[in-house]
Amino acid sequence: MDKRHLVHFLSVVDEGSISAAARRLGLSQPSVSQTVQELERELDCTLFTRGRGMSPTSSGRALVGPARAALRAMDAAHWAIKEISELRSGELDVGSAVNLAVDPLVDLVRLHRARHPGVTIRIRNVQPGARGFDALARGEIELLLAEHPPAATGFAEIPLGERPLVAVFPPGTRLAERPLRLDEFVSHDLITAPSPGAIGRSHLNRLLADQGLGSVVPVLETAHRHMLIPLILAGVGGTLLHGTEAEIAERLGAVVRPLDADIPTAHAFYFRSEDLSPSASSFVALIRESTPKL
Repeated sequence: MDKRHLVHFLSVVDEGSISAAARRLGLSQPSVSQTVQELERELDCTLFTRGRGMSPTSSGRALVGPARAALRAMDAAHWAIKEISELRSGELDVGSAVNLAVDPLVDLVRLHRARHPGVTIRIRNVQPGARGFDALARGEIELLLAEHPPAATGFAEIPLGERPLVAVFPPGTRLAERPLRLDEFVSHDLITAPSPGAIGRSHLNRLLADQGLGSVVPVLETAHRHMLIPLILAGVGGTLLHGTEAEIAERLGAVVRPLDADIPTAHAFYFRSEDLSPSASSFVALIRESTPKL
């Protein structure tokens, strides 16, 4: 049974004859008659009494309601798919480690929302390393924003290049008007995320060890990233932030300086290229378009 069977059946019910239903559908009378007979054979019952016209039997009358409901459901499914394919609606799940959710994700979400306001975007928190790629492999997310090079293989990627970290300190902190040396940076009270997983913390510790400076000893560790800027502004200590977050903190009064050390923080978007939804495909296209500007 398919849509053709139901449409022809209901046309005969509505018009009262094969010939009138054929005229309504723009088909030949034998074509409509054959379709009705196919449906009767499939259902193993007689749907119409044949005479001067076509009257539905009790079985035919029982089929009318479900047939109309089925056609409405098919039409609803068609339009739902059409809306999604044309990005008038849809959903997109993006996984991101917490340290990347502001920069660069905020600008990309803003641009995508401006183009496709009917698409709902959900940002999922994923753990750094291989566990984020596990979520991508299981289909829990369609896009993953994570470190580059990746902790897993077999995924398409769009590298974003290096995204420099800068030092951000409480308002009024006295700092030279130049990039900070590492020994100057670690001489201040510092806030970090718990290790491992802190932004650039392992890289920073390696650089410090190379210079005989030990490792970072924070005055506060917090896994709640949304606390960082309020803690800085409250004078608790300084930390390392990416560009957009540092700009927000600076507008609120924080003191921002670049470092004279290279702390590699390259990132990329990863995805399974073979089965992207229309929403994910449009987001990937936006990433490719925006990457030179990020």
